[in-house]
Amino acid sequence: MQMEPKFQILEKREDSIKFIIEGIDIPFANALRRTILAEVPTFAIDEVEFFENDSALFDEIIAHRLAMIPLTTPVERFSLDALELDDYTVTLSLEAEGPGMVYSGDLKSDDEGVKPANPNIPIVKLAEGQRLTFSAFAKLGRGKDHAKWQPGFVYYKYLTKIHVSKEISDWKELKKLAERRGLPVEEGEDEVIITTTKAFYLPRKFEEYIGSEISEEVVPNSFVFTVESNGELPVEEMVAVALKILMRKSDRFINELHKLASD
Repeated sequence: MQMEPKFQILEKREDSIKFIIEGIDIPFANALRRTILAEVPTFAIDEVEFFENDSALFDEIIAHRLAMIPLTTPVERFSLDALELDDYTVTLSLEAEGPGMVYSGDLKSDDEGVKPANPNIPIVKLAEGQRLTFSAFAKLGRGKDHAKWQPGFVYYKYLTKIHVSKEISDWKELKKLAERRGLPVEEGEDEVIITTTKAFYLPRKFEEYIGSEISEEVVPNSFVFTVESNGELPVEEMVAVALKILMRKSDRFINELHKLASD
């Protein structure tokens, strides 16, 4: 019988979060990872209309750079967990003249809620007398259609426990290494158990003990997730929206099955 899923936050920063999920299997863990990357919508520039461009870069190169600038996406105003996206366009305009570097912060948005998440991203350097004028149009999209709509990055690993026998003369060295890494360490009468909430690599001199005095145990149905945001969405919202999308897709699938069964 599968246990009730449990959630434990290990580390929370402004642009990243690390947590343990217990009670799920590999297909669900991968579905969550893929949903965060491919299904959580964000705003990104999709079209650019140039009026002047005397810079050293072609229109297409500047347009590509603009598309990859993360734009803040107001969660409270849009139903990001909806399976159909809101058809809403934001215009970001720019008019600049050299000499000087043009940055993402120079873009002027007609919607204060949708603007560059980082104002210090370089776009192009203008020489004396060069001008750049354009209007860029941003809309909601999903990472499965283009990487510019990916809200960030996510990866996971198995939660494991490393059992270190005290018969090894230098077992205290491994214990200190794990503690310096901030890993949970349990010391028993005969062994030390290190829980790998983050990557932990054994020094080369201990490799000869692997499989005998040092063994690794995979904790069943437990995974350590790390989610990083580009700045479009708060990192916790990336996870919450992804879970809601998974629920909505599951509900739609179940409804379709019921329809087929009743026909």
